[in-house]
Amino acid sequence: MSKSSKKEQKVHLESRLKVLVFDANSQGIAVGSGALRPQGRFTIEAWVYPATDAGKQVIFADGETRFYLEAGELKFQPTPEAEAISSVAAGLVAGNWYHVAVARGGSRPGDTKLYINGVENDNQTAIPPVVSFGNTYLGGYPEVPDSGFEGKLLEVRVWRFARSQAEIQANMTYFLTGRELGLSRCWTLNEGFGTAIGGKTTNRATGTVMGDATWEESEIPVKVNLNAQERLTRSTGLEDYGYWFKEMAKQQKTEADSPFRRGRIWA
Repeated sequence: MSKSSKKEQKVHLESRLKVLVFDANSQGIAVGSGALRPQGRFTIEAWVYPATDAGKQVIFADGETRFYLEAGELKFQPTPEAEAISSVAAGLVAGNWYHVAVARGGSRPGDTKLYINGVENDNQTAIPPVVSFGNTYLGGYPEVPDSGFEGKLLEVRVWRFARSQAEIQANMTYFLTGRELGLSRCWTLNEGFGTAIGGKTTNRATGTVMGDATWEESEIPVKVNLNAQERLTRSTGLEDYGYWFKEMAKQQKTEADSPFRRGRIWA
C-alpha cells in the first residue's frame, strides 16, 4: 500500500452529528464582537442547510456587515447602503447542505469572490473595506427584523486573509482544529446541548444562543481529519512558511497606501 493511500485512510466521516437547528423565531447566536478586521482582507466560510428559500437569511454578521442567503442566491454586503455582491443563478434549494464562502482581497471589481461548494460564483461587484464596528452574530442579525437564518449551520470560520479557491477546496469538508495559521474565529456548533457555544481559536470567542433553537441529530457533510498534521498547508500539501509570512505582512498594510512614483527634479 502506498503512503498516499495510508494517509487517505486517516479520515473519518462523521455521518451523523447533533447540530443546532434554527426556526422562524430564532435570533441567532451572539459571539462577541470584532470578528472582521477594519480595512483588511478576510474570508468567511460556513456550512449551511436552509430550511426555506424565503426572506433574507443572515449566516454571519459583524457590525453592519452581512453574509446571507436571499431568493436562492448567496450575498455579501459591507453596509446596508452599499451594493451587495451576489452569486448568479446559483439556485440554492432548501433542504440541502452547501458550503459557502466570501473572500475579500481588495476594493476593485473581482477582488471579492463568492464560492459555493468550492466553486466561484459571483457578479464581480466591487466591495469597499469593512469599516463598521459592532457585535458579531451567527445565524441572524437581531438589529434587523426578519433576518434570522432558518435551518442548520455548521463549522463557521473567519480567516484574516483572502483565501484562494484551492485553499478553500483543500479543507472545506474537514473540521478544523482551531490552530490553523491565519484562522481568527471558528465555531463548529456541535455542542449537542445547551445555549453556550464554544470557539476553537485562541481568541476564545464564545457564544450564546438567542431565541428558539434546538439540537437535532442530522446527516452532515464534514469529516474529521485524523492526521497528526495540524498546521494549515497549501494545496500542494507542503508547509510554505515564506508564503504565510508574506500573507501576514500584507495585513499590516492598508489600502490607502499611495503608489510610488519615480521622477526627476530639474534645477
